[in-house]
This record gives sequence, structure tokens and C-alpha cells, in this order.
Amino acid sequence: MLLRRSTIVGTVSLSLRLKTRYFQQTTTRFISVLTMADKTEKKPFERLSTNVVPKNYALILTPNLKDFTFAGEEVVELEVQTSTDKITMNCAEINISSASINIGGKDIESKDINYDKEQETVSIQFPSNLQLGAGILSMKYTGELNDKMKGFYRSKYTTPDGVERHCAVTQFEAADARRAFPCWDEPAIKATFDITLIVPKDKVTLSNMNVIEETAHQEDSELKVVKFAQTPIMSTYLLAFVVGEFDHVEAQDKDGVLVRVYTPLQKSEQGKFALEVAVKTLPFYKNYFKIPYPLPKIDLIAIPDFAAGAMENWGLVTYRETALLVDATNSSSSSKQWVALVVGHELAHQWFGNLVTMEWWTHLWLNEGFASWIEYLCVDYCHPKYDIWTQFVTSDYTRALDLDAMKNSHPIEVPVGGPDEVDEIFDLISYSKGASVIRMLHNYIGDEDYKNGLNQYLTKFSYKNAMTEDLWQSLSEASGKDVEKVMHSWTKQMGFPVLTVKETQNADTRVLNITQKKFSADGPCEEDSKYIWSVPISVSTSDSPKDAVSKTLLETGSSVIEIANLAADKWVKLNPGQVGFYRVCYSKETVEKLVPAIKDLSLPPLDRLGIENDQFALARAGYTSTVNFLTVVDAFTNEPNYTVWNDVSTNLGKLALLLQYTDYSDSFKSFLRQLYKPIADRLGWDPKEGESHLDALLRSLVIRFLGKCGDDETVAEAKKRFDQHAKGESSLPADLRSPVYSIVLAHGDHDTLATVKDLYRKAELQEEKIRLLTSMGSVKETELIKDVLNFSLSKDVRSQDSVFCVGSTVGSALGRRHAWQFTKDNWKEFHDRYQGGFLLSRLVKVVTANFASNEMAQEVEQFFNEHDAPAAERSIQQSLESIRLNTQWLQRDAAAIREWLNNKGF
Repeated sequence: MLLRRSTIVGTVSLSLRLKTRYFQQTTTRFISVLTMADKTEKKPFERLSTNVVPKNYALILTPNLKDFTFAGEEVVELEVQTSTDKITMNCAEINISSASINIGGKDIESKDINYDKEQETVSIQFPSNLQLGAGILSMKYTGELNDKMKGFYRSKYTTPDGVERHCAVTQFEAADARRAFPCWDEPAIKATFDITLIVPKDKVTLSNMNVIEETAHQEDSELKVVKFAQTPIMSTYLLAFVVGEFDHVEAQDKDGVLVRVYTPLQKSEQGKFALEVAVKTLPFYKNYFKIPYPLPKIDLIAIPDFAAGAMENWGLVTYRETALLVDATNSSSSSKQWVALVVGHELAHQWFGNLVTMEWWTHLWLNEGFASWIEYLCVDYCHPKYDIWTQFVTSDYTRALDLDAMKNSHPIEVPVGGPDEVDEIFDLISYSKGASVIRMLHNYIGDEDYKNGLNQYLTKFSYKNAMTEDLWQSLSEASGKDVEKVMHSWTKQMGFPVLTVKETQNADTRVLNITQKKFSADGPCEEDSKYIWSVPISVSTSDSPKDAVSKTLLETGSSVIEIANLAADKWVKLNPGQVGFYRVCYSKETVEKLVPAIKDLSLPPLDRLGIENDQFALARAGYTSTVNFLTVVDAFTNEPNYTVWNDVSTNLGKLALLLQYTDYSDSFKSFLRQLYKPIADRLGWDPKEGESHLDALLRSLVIRFLGKCGDDETVAEAKKRFDQHAKGESSLPADLRSPVYSIVLAHGDHDTLATVKDLYRKAELQEEKIRLLTSMGSVKETELIKDVLNFSLSKDVRSQDSVFCVGSTVGSALGRRHAWQFTKDNWKEFHDRYQGGFLLSRLVKVVTANFASNEMAQEVEQFFNEHDAPAAERSIQQSLESIRLNTQWLQRDAAAIREWLNNKGF
């Protein structure tokens, strides 16, 4: 599964692309309502007994799209393996009206049916112990098509002629199949499925497999009966069905697999880009894994209401509209790139996750970390001009480093009890750190050995379940390297190292003394030395900037590397390409040698980015001064690379947020305007013939940044173009809409906001709606900020999007304060909407994490001591830690930054 990226706009930062793959609908199901101060006692979680196990489910489901209920008939072929007089399985919000079993040729009615709401189970009691062997369990039941975006639920949409209707869709990961049918809802308890849906005859009806029979209903001429082929053996969370009105486009890949992309009515053109990506991707993965895609078809479908970004149901992948649909005129370059990544991610799961499935949620990272790595490999194959691997470093790698430096991080692989604990590990650590350490491992053992190891793993465990150690064993056998020994420290241990480098020169030999310690967001401390990682180290030099001149595996606290024939004035850099998951702390003299290589671009892009990002993290954590980071940033005047600028802008944006709490924030904006003006002048406002996809992304970033910093020319041009766009005189190019909307709102009034709201209500493309919605929070005045916050909970905004509207207001100190107050005032509403899902955690973090005073930390902590925050406890602790770290950072470096700006003339 993958979470959607949202756009949260900072006052002077670029629009941060938050990869909400890390805030996905993970369905916390077993949790009682908790308070931070007084937690209700609950039963210890226990996995289901395997005294009875399913072999096949035959389901007949009849959804009613008028009263939002469904009826189910279920026949389960099962095996009684040990003597028992009851069958216990998962069941939630379902009412079973009858249950019986045929075993040993005898029909036995249930004696009693008992529900455990807390554990979400049902126990079907029989008069005596059941005979060992095969049996057939039959049940009838009813359930609700809920509006919570989990289980079997309803989703609202509007037809092209303006009629409001609903479709019925599913979202089962992690533990919500039990809301559609009683089942053994654990990933290791696999079975096959025969699905039949009884639905209105005019509706599109989909499931994991192809339709094998469609007939008229014998009793109701308005209904049809749709039967699907039997699925392979698979986990319950991968089952899916959809009933609604959709158009589609289709094609076959070169191996004959039928690929369809389902879209809202009259929008089939918007599915063509995703179709092209999918048709290329399936054969790519077939060749990479050396295993064919095992199903006859795959459907990709855009769902109107969908909490996650996408879900990898086998053969029927569900998506948010913004993660699948691309409009040729109105979609931005970044949105196309995002769709390509999401399609690549979910199709990778068809092998890695669906064909071979984690044994339990403890190994979730293996599914998601792997898919988050290989999606980039796939997009690089489909669209090499995107330079997507460079973007990986700023989209995944550096952001994972930031979170993993905190005390409230967690190891990649953590023991998971009940599914209520799964929610907290669907985050940057499981996805982005997981992807980063897999990238590091791939580099360490080499592509061929890596592919051979994957094939061995997928072949050995096809249609079965596996654990992390099973993958390490296969990769070890393929590569001849002890993969588990190397990777153990990265998956079982929280955090990562900072390598401190001290250089000495011995004649023409450079000697590097390297020590490793744990990197901590609150600065170095004594206990950091007790952590040791197996660190693959590589070194580049000015004589060999693109190829490593030395490689070694650091397995102890320190090491010495000697580089011959390197003059004293030449630079050295650890971690070329930013492949190793660690930070590097150089001496001031070493950094001074690297700065000219940044300025003249002789250092490759990823390495320029790496130096800058490490310097920022070291400064933020107190290992060095923020002035050192600013001195490095000052060298980027000639920088042409979008991804480098994206990372520089992200870090400058974080610093700008902090400096809002000083009296020299405007001086910092002046520095930023001077830094960005040359690249803005080079790019201009209008695309140039032959320019790249990356130039379009860079133009959007730079215009946004200058506008947020109050550059008069940029603001004036944005206002002019917006007025023409709003009046219908000249449409804004898609790549410029988000920055222009944000700029005019930041410098606009009530009429400007009203115009943007009107554009929002009229927009048909969901991508455009999100652009407008997440720009609204750029407004500056108190009444306008309150207006936007109230709008977030209005009927005009889908429940799935409200959090992102609230989050758009936190880019200013004033907006942040109002957003926090609004969240407190409306906590019951948010709690009722999002309880048991990731969006509540997202809300908590986005409205609190950028405060910078001990008083605010105390206020936030006090509020959550007194109010329920189910499944958000880790997010609360991370926010509190962030607030306190911001406070320390400001106290430590505020005076030095002021002096640096004064010396620069700002």
C-alpha cells in the first residue's frame, strides 16, 4: 500500500511534498479508546488459533447502494486440525444470522455465536467436538457499507450530469477484510477465493480475477449475478471488489496480460498515462524477477473517497484519483511523475507482497521498503529523463534520516502484536528508510547477485509467507556475502551512524581516520558510542569524482583509509552518490576544500546535495553551527539541478519557519531572494523549446520560493497571470498553478480567497482541487486563516482531504497558532472522523511539530494528556520532541545567524 503525497505550503519554503504513503490507511482495529494519562485496560492480543484453517472461501455478496448495507453468504472449505468444539475467526461490524458445518458427512448447526468486539472475533460454538479433517462451514450475515474508508465501504461521486451517487469499494489492509466477511484475517492464513457479486445490472463490477460468468438475476430483473474466477492462494488483506459507474481504457502488455485503467465517467482519457506505465512495467518486473505476472489481468481503478494513496490488491489495484489520473492539459509534471511512481510501487507488490507475503506485520517493512525502492528502478526504466534516482535522495533518503535521528523513532523491524500496532510503523522508517537500506544493500552486493537472490527468494516462497531472514538467506547464497550479518544492525537497531572524518597528509598519501557513533537529533552524547553498524564505506576524490577510489566495510568503531597519489589541495568525499545510510561530519578544512567544487559543479549533483544536507542536519542537531550550513548554501549560485535545489529549498524552508520566531525573519528572506534570483532569471516564467521535465519542476519551485519571500517582480507577475486565468482570458500552465495560487493568496484579500474557492468548487480534476485547496492556507490575515480552517470541515471538502487543508495554514507562525487552536476546538469532530486511521496522526503532527518554545511543548503535551488520540501516540511524542529540538536550535544559533546576515549586508 502507498500513501498519497500531500502539499503543505510553508511561508517561505517550497511546497513540501509530504509522501503520505507514510500516513496510510492502516486500520487500527483492536484499540480501545485511550487517553495519554489513563489507558483503559484491554485484553492482551492473541493471534488466531490454527486448530481450524481455511482452504477456500466462496462468497456471495449483495451490496445495497441505497440503504448502504450488504448481505453475505459464505461457504468456507476448511481443515479441522486439532480437536475443538468451536471455530474462532475475525469478525467486525457484521451480524451472522446462521452458521452450520458439514463434516464427516453430517450437517451440524451452531449452538451459539459469540462476538468479542474488543478482539474483533466471533466464536461459533457447536454441540460437541468436531471430527478431524475437511469440513464445510456455511454462514449468512449482514453488514454496513460504512463511510469510514475501511472494510467494505461506500464512496460518493457526482455523475457528469450532476447526479450524486455512490459506489461500493474495499480497503482491507491491514485488518479490515473482517468487516466484509467473517474470516481468518491474518496474512499467514492464506486461502483461495471464489467471489460472486449480485449487483445492479448497469454497474461495473470488479474483483481480483476475471469474470467467468454474468447472468440475469432470477428474481430481480434490475440485478445481475457476476461470478469471478478462483484466485490463487492469498491473504485476506489482498482481496478486493468494486461496484460502481466507471469508464476505462485498456491494452495488453507484450506477454498478453490484459491491463485496464478505470476512471470516473467520461474521463477515460485521464487513464492513458497510467496505462502506458503499467503496460511497460509488468514486463519489466517479469524480466527483473524472472517470474511472469501470475494472473490473466490487472485492473487499476481510481476511487473517489480513499484514505491511502493506493492499495496493491492482487489483480485489482485501487488508487486515489490524484495517484492515477493524468490530464494532458491540467496535470503538472510533478503529478505525472507521482503517478508513475505509485503505479510502479503497487505493481511491484504483485510479486513482492502478493506472490510472497510477510508472515506477520512485524515484517511489513520488507513489503513496503522494497516496493519504495524498486518503484524508482521502474520509473527510471520507463522515463529515464526524470532523473528519478537523484530525486530519491531528497524524497526518501534524507527524510528518513531526519526522522530516524529522533529519540522517538523506531527500528525498521519491530515486534508487532495486534493490528492496532501496525498503524505506527506505516511511516518513513518502514517505507523510506527501508528503501534506503535496500538501495545500500543492492549497491553493496551488485545488481546481478541481487536479482538472482530475489528470484531465488520469490521462487522458494511463491504463494507462501516469509520473514526478513528468508530474504537475507537468499541474497547471501546468491552473492556469497553474509547479508544478514551486515543488515542486522540496520533493521534491528534504531537510528544510523555519523562518520567523523579527520584527515592527515603523509607525503602524497591522504590518510582518513574514520569513527562511527550514533547520530542524534539533539546532539552528541556519551552513550552514542555503544551503537555499531556494519557500514559500507566508499570514497571519491577530485581526481575521481564519479567513481569510488576506495571501498571498505566498517564493522567496528573506527577505521583508517589511505588514498595514495592525492595532493594536499585535492578534496575527498565519503559516500559518493549518497548510497550509504549515514551522515558525515568533516573538519572545517575539509569542507572548505569541497565548497569550490560545489560552486564550479565539479562535484556531482548527488554529492553537492549530500554535503549540503549533512551540513544542515549537523547544524540543526548542534554538532556544528548553522552558519557553516549557510556558508555552504552560499556556494550554490551556479546550481542548475532541480533535485539539488529542491533539497536546498526544503532545508532553507525549515530554517525560515524557525526564524519566524525572531525579529530578523525579513532579513533572511532578503538573503533568500538574492540566492534564488539568478536561477529564476535564467528559467523565466515560460517554458523554453526543448527544455526538460526537470526544468519545469525547477521553475515551479523557484517561483514559489521567490513569491513566498516577497519578491516584488514575482508577486506582480503571479497576480497578473492569476487574474487572466481566473477571468478565463489565459489559462495558467499546470506546472505554474500551485505556486501562483499560493503567491496570490499570500498577498491577497478576501476577494482573492473567494475567487480561489470558486475555482475549487468548479474544478472537475481532483488534482486541481487539491492544488487549490492546499494553496488556501497561504493567506496571511487572521480572519482569512480562520475562514480557510472553517472551510476545511465544510461539505465542499472531502473528509479525506480536510487534514491537508488544515495543514496548508501552518506555514506562518500566525497560521500555525490558529490551526492548533482550531484543531483543539474541533477535536471531537476530527476524532470521530479519523479514529482508527492514519489521518488523525497526520493532523497532530502537521499542526504542532513546527512550534519552537517550551511553553508550546507543555501546552501540546497537556492537551493530549486530557484528550483521546488513538493510534497517534508516537506522532505526539515525535511532535513534542520536534518542538523542543526547535527551541534548542533557536536558542543555540539565533545570534550567530543574525550576525552572519548582518555581515552579508541583509
